[in-house]
Amino acid sequence: METGQTVVLLNLQNLYESLYDALNQYYVCLGGQKYVDLGLGTHRVKCRVHKDFRLIVIEEREVVYKQFPIPLINRLEKHYLDIHTVLKTEQKRLVNELETWVGLFVSVSSQHTGVAQTYKYQPADVFIGYHSDTCASVVLQVIEKQNGSLEISDPERRVLDEAKLVLLKCATPDSIVRLDCTGLPKMESEYLSKIYFEEQNNRCFADYVLAHTNQEARCSSFTEVTTFSRLLTASDLEPLEQMLQSVELLSLQQFDTEQSFLKKISRNTGPSNKILIIQCDFDEASHSANLIASAKYSSINEINKITHENTGSRVFVYFITRLPRMEGGTSYVGFRGGPWRSVHIDDLRQSKDIVSDIKALQNMTISQMFEPKMNPPESMEVDDMYTGAEEVELEESQGWDNVVDTTTLLRSCVQSAVGMLRDRVESGFRSTQRVEILLTLLSKFLQILKTHLHSLLLILEDYNFSIKSNWVIKEASNIDALQEGGTFRHALWKRIQSVVVPLFAQLISVIDRDQNMDILLDSNCGESIKTLWLDIFGNDKLLEIHHPTMDRSYIVEDRNMSCSLPFSWRIKDYLEDLWLHVHQREGHTPQEFANLFWKTPLGRYIEKVDLEMQTEFFHRYVQDFISMTMNVTCQEDLQVLLCGALNCCVNELQLQLNEQEIVATLPWVHAAYHEFKNRLQNLSRMICIEPQVTQYLLTKLQDREGVELILDVYAALACVEYLEPTLLDTVAQRQAWLRQVKKLQVPIELICSEENVRRYGERSKAIVAGWNRIFSLSLFVEHMLLSIEEVEMKLTPLVLEQTKRLNQILEKNSDLKTQQSFEAVIGLLKNCKDGAVERIFRFGVILCPVCMGDPQGPLCLPCEHIFCVACIKQWLVPGQMYCPLCMETVTDDFPIVPSDAIRILVNQHIQFRKQCNAFFIDLVSTVCFKDNSPPCSAVILHLLSFLMVEVSAVSILRNKRPILTKVLSPFDDSVDKNPVVRSVLLKLLLKYSEEAPRIDQYLVCGEDYKNIRNAVAKGVMEGNVDGLDATCEVVLPQWTTVYLLLALYREVTTLYREANNSFHPKPEQLEALATYIQASKFLGSPEVKAFAEALVNNRLGPLAVYPGASGAHCVLVELTIHLAAVLICGNQGILAPLQQLALAPLNMQYSCLNCFFLHDPFCLVWPAHGNKSLFGLWCFDWRKQPLACAGISCCSVAVIIAYFMNCVFALTSDRGDRTQRGHILGDPSRRDNPDMLDTKSISPVPFIVVRMLTHMAMLFGACNQPQNISAIIVPPVQDAGKFLFGHLRKDLKHLIKSLGKGTDDTVSAVHLLISSLLQPHQQQKWPVPYDNLLSTKETRNGWEQEMSNAIITPQLKHLERQLKEVNEFIRADSRIAANPITKLVFGNPHYFLGSLPQNSRIHSSAVWSCREKVSLLSLTHAVELNDGKDTLPVLWRFLHKEAELRLVKHLPDILTLQRDLVKKFQNVPELTCCSIAEFLSDLKYINIFLTTWNRLRGSLATNGEIKIPAQFCEKDLDLNSDFKLLLPRRQGPGLCSTALVSYLIALHNDLVYCVDKHSGEETSYKVSPADLTDLHVIRYELERDLMPLVLSNTQYSIERGQETLHECDLPKIQQQIVSRFLLGKPLITLNGIPTLVNRHDRNYEIILKDVKAKVQQEPLQTLTLFAVAGELQSYSEVCEALSSLEVALSFLATAGGEPHMQLSSYVEEVLQMGNQIAPHILKVSLMCCLKHCVALWQLLASLKSENMLRLKRDPFVGVSEKYKQALGEDEHRLLTGFFSKNSADTFLLEMHEFLVLVLKNHNDPDTYRPDWGLKITLVSYMERKELDIPPEVEDHFPDELCLAHYVEAWKFIVAFKQEHGQRQ
Repeated sequence: METGQTVVLLNLQNLYESLYDALNQYYVCLGGQKYVDLGLGTHRVKCRVHKDFRLIVIEEREVVYKQFPIPLINRLEKHYLDIHTVLKTEQKRLVNELETWVGLFVSVSSQHTGVAQTYKYQPADVFIGYHSDTCASVVLQVIEKQNGSLEISDPERRVLDEAKLVLLKCATPDSIVRLDCTGLPKMESEYLSKIYFEEQNNRCFADYVLAHTNQEARCSSFTEVTTFSRLLTASDLEPLEQMLQSVELLSLQQFDTEQSFLKKISRNTGPSNKILIIQCDFDEASHSANLIASAKYSSINEINKITHENTGSRVFVYFITRLPRMEGGTSYVGFRGGPWRSVHIDDLRQSKDIVSDIKALQNMTISQMFEPKMNPPESMEVDDMYTGAEEVELEESQGWDNVVDTTTLLRSCVQSAVGMLRDRVESGFRSTQRVEILLTLLSKFLQILKTHLHSLLLILEDYNFSIKSNWVIKEASNIDALQEGGTFRHALWKRIQSVVVPLFAQLISVIDRDQNMDILLDSNCGESIKTLWLDIFGNDKLLEIHHPTMDRSYIVEDRNMSCSLPFSWRIKDYLEDLWLHVHQREGHTPQEFANLFWKTPLGRYIEKVDLEMQTEFFHRYVQDFISMTMNVTCQEDLQVLLCGALNCCVNELQLQLNEQEIVATLPWVHAAYHEFKNRLQNLSRMICIEPQVTQYLLTKLQDREGVELILDVYAALACVEYLEPTLLDTVAQRQAWLRQVKKLQVPIELICSEENVRRYGERSKAIVAGWNRIFSLSLFVEHMLLSIEEVEMKLTPLVLEQTKRLNQILEKNSDLKTQQSFEAVIGLLKNCKDGAVERIFRFGVILCPVCMGDPQGPLCLPCEHIFCVACIKQWLVPGQMYCPLCMETVTDDFPIVPSDAIRILVNQHIQFRKQCNAFFIDLVSTVCFKDNSPPCSAVILHLLSFLMVEVSAVSILRNKRPILTKVLSPFDDSVDKNPVVRSVLLKLLLKYSEEAPRIDQYLVCGEDYKNIRNAVAKGVMEGNVDGLDATCEVVLPQWTTVYLLLALYREVTTLYREANNSFHPKPEQLEALATYIQASKFLGSPEVKAFAEALVNNRLGPLAVYPGASGAHCVLVELTIHLAAVLICGNQGILAPLQQLALAPLNMQYSCLNCFFLHDPFCLVWPAHGNKSLFGLWCFDWRKQPLACAGISCCSVAVIIAYFMNCVFALTSDRGDRTQRGHILGDPSRRDNPDMLDTKSISPVPFIVVRMLTHMAMLFGACNQPQNISAIIVPPVQDAGKFLFGHLRKDLKHLIKSLGKGTDDTVSAVHLLISSLLQPHQQQKWPVPYDNLLSTKETRNGWEQEMSNAIITPQLKHLERQLKEVNEFIRADSRIAANPITKLVFGNPHYFLGSLPQNSRIHSSAVWSCREKVSLLSLTHAVELNDGKDTLPVLWRFLHKEAELRLVKHLPDILTLQRDLVKKFQNVPELTCCSIAEFLSDLKYINIFLTTWNRLRGSLATNGEIKIPAQFCEKDLDLNSDFKLLLPRRQGPGLCSTALVSYLIALHNDLVYCVDKHSGEETSYKVSPADLTDLHVIRYELERDLMPLVLSNTQYSIERGQETLHECDLPKIQQQIVSRFLLGKPLITLNGIPTLVNRHDRNYEIILKDVKAKVQQEPLQTLTLFAVAGELQSYSEVCEALSSLEVALSFLATAGGEPHMQLSSYVEEVLQMGNQIAPHILKVSLMCCLKHCVALWQLLASLKSENMLRLKRDPFVGVSEKYKQALGEDEHRLLTGFFSKNSADTFLLEMHEFLVLVLKNHNDPDTYRPDWGLKITLVSYMERKELDIPPEVEDHFPDELCLAHYVEAWKFIVAFKQEHGQRQ
């Protein structure tokens, strides 16, 4: 400044503030000199300014624009200078041509790449370091270089060509691969590709250095190298150091100052040749660019100084800069020119995997890498399964390893492939063992493995053409893969791995199923076994391996077993297919099956080995077969079943067929199993229930050679022996013994079946005798002994003694169908009861001698004789004061009052007699009439004699010994006081009634209605209704209006039914009625008058009567008219919803009604047909957004607004609220399906009544507003009236069944209920649990419950009495006499049965009335009325689920179908069949599946544990439905199949649990779906099994002069249902359901949960978080670390591990992945233990998202836009304030985890609503994970943020923390 020199400032921004005065020319003049103040730290000094002084500031344009303060810019003259300003015209032309060439070079056409959306590459993406001046700079550099060359013919072309080559040196390899897809000529593209891959020596850094040092002649050379790979380490330089003498590696980050950097350079350079490598990372966010520029400038000066001082020395400087691969390139500036040459080396290291260059990969497919050459085979021949031989040659490697080392490739894929596998049975450490075994055995079958991979890849390439065609180009065009891989070579390697790993996993799943690979390591296996293993693996016909889809997860083990014979599961499937093939022929035999087997490759192979080896093969296969088909729990069981049962089956079958083979072969195992399957399964069941049987059977095996199957008989015999009662002294001992008897009842009775008894003769008879004894004894213990202490403690010794006596009696003869044994047991029972009476009473029998019944209000006379108080009062009168039995005198002052002490004794006797009767009834029904065969005639006569008793009454009171009826009992003290006819025969004969006659059902309203009706009839007939009001005065006005409307319908409207018009009302009659209606005070309101006029004129729409209408139709119309009159006149609040439906249906279009139990993700409002004035179709999805709309009218706006207000409902659970609005029951014909019979939490009768009232209200609403009613019905129907009548018919049918009444009584019951709606009712619940519009599901449920509890149920309690009164009233109606049918039905039969004697017991209308037969619905109603839900829980549950339970029997068939489908399609990439019909010829059971699905689809939609997409449940399936619906999957259409099986299993298990709870026992017997047979499931036929059981325990009792009474023995029905259908059934586990599983189904939310369950987890320390983040500098490194960790997590999730074990040790030692992971990734693993894996995953996943943001990519593509709303200023301020004071790193990691695991997978915003608070949602998420909430978060994190800002909030927090240097 003082000297007048020009000062140039470059990269000195820190000085600019100190130079403000100088820059502003703010000078002070003194003595003719100018001075200026300069700031030096805290001091200011004055400096003289020379007149020639000039100051120039040089800075990049972007820095000036973005960083310079405005005042500083204003102080300077501004000049913009770029390189174009120094170019000449011809040079500019060259630059333009070069830029055009660059544009063609980088542009890629998606048409050529085959990629749907190709990233638009920029020059900076292709030419690393490219900037706006690059082309001009390169042109100038080339021109300057060629200035010395004078002999260039075409200098401009030469300059342009050289410039292109300069740019080519900095091109990425992927861009060279993409040249074929650009606009460049093909010849030029090939030329450039050849130059790049063959002449530039850029495969690795070492190649480049060697070539460069040999070519370079200058003393010093400076090369700037860019790369996307990791920077070099000392070990990477070892190959280079071996070839060059002096190599020095420096890292720019290791120096703190420029001086230390230059000092290091000068110290490491000398007189000899020197390779100096300086490397650094380029960070876009920091000042890396300035640091690199400064280092390059300093190094040039220092190196030039050294070479000048040391002549002859050569220094090669390579400045390596690692860049991130960002979209659009980084700010790094290359092509500097001068001494620097620029080159891009994508991967610094020599690849050990892809041996050849990338150009070689361009010309080959992935399958060609494994392509083998042909060699003749020396092992098993290969031919078709059923035909002759056809030799095929095995293949070996052809030598493609010079391109890709496929062996290394396979070894690198082992862990990832094994990690994809899932075992059905969690096998602990099997996954890690599998890795070790594979790496050990890989060399043994490497060539076979490659051959299979080659075949699978060929199939895959045919299916997926993108893999075969230009896969390298596609990878080069995939910007995501390039960024994740880092280098192009690594991206290609990962792509190859991604294709190979699923196929490799498929192969592993095949070769290690059932631990199959262990055979090759087993020292006990001979070479023949191992050779068989290799031969089967090499036989692609026998071991078909289809290729999987790319994301498949493969199921390796169906059970925890280790196979003995190689690939035994495949041999089993092979032989099963062969068995089915043989069975398709008529007259097939097992011999044909065996003969066909010898013609197969496997058969011929086995035939060649010696007999000893064949025997070993057989025994090994039998062992495996048992393990695969039966539930074997221990090795001893396996030995029993293996060495005993199945061998016996084979021997017995061969003996039956006279087959003599020296060694039994494998086919006989299948033939024998199919023949003896049920018995083998039964044997397994007995062993499971009674483990002691195993040892017993082992002893029997030693005694016999096993020529026939008798082990199950021995097992049953052993079980009977073990069931011998020894100790029954305590309640616990009795219960334990009874439990064991019930468990073994089913398998033992199967052995005792008639077939087995005939087959095994005396042996089975011994079991039958023993079991009959044990079972009969168990009935005695259960009914008599179990709870005897509750009756009377002193009776215990008596009953114990009788138990022993009964056992002794039954030991002699246990067949109770014979007279001797039966009478002996009856005698014992009588003795037992008599003994009990003697212990309770002095005189024994305690019946009242007068009435011959149990004493009521017992009184004991002084003589100790006991009488009823009422009876003895009639006897003890003055002059007769003595006992009527013993004549002992009774004093006059003797108190005639009941005795409480005697009452207790009487009750004890009654209770004991009940127990005796219960035992007797159970014995008769389950033993005497067992197996559907009656006992002998003598026993039957004996039983009939028990129905009558000759009473021995007191002689003074009775003149004769009458014969009285009694219950079926061996005791004479169970008589009926009133003679009763009990006849099952009568019940069976009187089944159905003819159609009900047209009587006046309105008579249920009583005498007042009858009077008004008669008055109306008289007025109509006379044409004068003036006196009608006078008749109505005596009734309350509200009731009068209803009765008057009903009378008008009855007497006027019904006249229109006549076909002859002359019977219709006359005009004058109608005029008189019209005048009356307008004037009547009882028809006051306009609505009532309008309804009355509609009635008399028959203007009722769908309710109008017409000639020829059926009686059933008329009944429904009468009911609807009755309800309409009540709704118009009623004022009870509970009627409001029905009134809205009937009178204002427009208000109810979006209500939740009783007719809605299906669910759907769509709420639909359908238009009325042909009426555009109504709004059109509005379809709302879960987001409540309209998807389509049309034809909205003004009048609909309010409706739509109301819809939006009412339709939004939040999901209350993960399954969500699936209630749909509108009437959605659909076609009435489906109403009988089980899924439509669900009554939710309401009893059946109230539920049906409410639904019926709803339909009637809608039908009445359709009279005046049909369009509004039609709008409620979904899907829309053409005729709403016809549709609703159809539903009403179904309602009436179901109500008839539920009430168990005839049609007449059922209709009368409904009329009674409707009439009761006018009565005031007591509100059951406050506040009122419903609103008038039933706007939500909750209010609908509340209204239904209130209707049930307040109105319907109270009416039902008195229904029998009311019906009796109503029928009497109808019978008394004068109009009855005119109708003979009505007289027959309701009249006294005495008048038309005059031939019968007087006082006949059948003089009752009940005998002749039309009655419906007993049904399950009526039985359900009876259970409800008896509070059966609490008292009879099993029966209650069974009846409520019966319609669906009857379908459980199909579960084994459906599972068989699924197993066959999984076996066929587990590895098939795409289905060849579009519909079920196209596939039906290949598999059976499909019709069973369709039928079951159609009957349950409604229940699956509402009640299933698995939520099925609604569109799959909307309609029935048929043969034209999508075949994918049958394939069991966890998503998509296949979810239907999985959900159906899950639902059937849940139905079965629910009943088993219910039985367990009722009995107080716990079922330990469990079976998986893989082992399920018909024996295991609840199985019965409705008409054959269940209804006879119900009928046998239900009797009609017809008492003299009384109505028919049903007598249902409900406890007995429950007991027999349990014993016959439910007892002994196992629980079915969910593990083992056949499923085609996608890998994506196991998302990381599940994986992390599994890891936490196996390995205790802890968070990472803060310092470790910093260290890990600092170690992983690039996106590709984070991806690599995360990928390695995810492999480890997949193993830890299944196998677990030691929490304190270092992650690096686990990866290197357990998983053996050390050679596949980069050292710096292993370094990260060193910082963590297995207990930190979840926390490390959180960190790495977060780092990946943060790096994606840096690379200008969106890490949250799958997250709903609802969570991506921008932050406002307030939110920015709140977050800034919080994170300025708090770090909250753990909370931020949890925030990211919730984002990627939860929000990203929930596309339904209603699950996590966007308006929910972010803090409270995330805190709740952390609490569910049992994590501690950081105090600063709980106290200070802003509550104002909501989930709508979630994504942007996370991005802001990350950016803020990066800017402020917190953590990363």
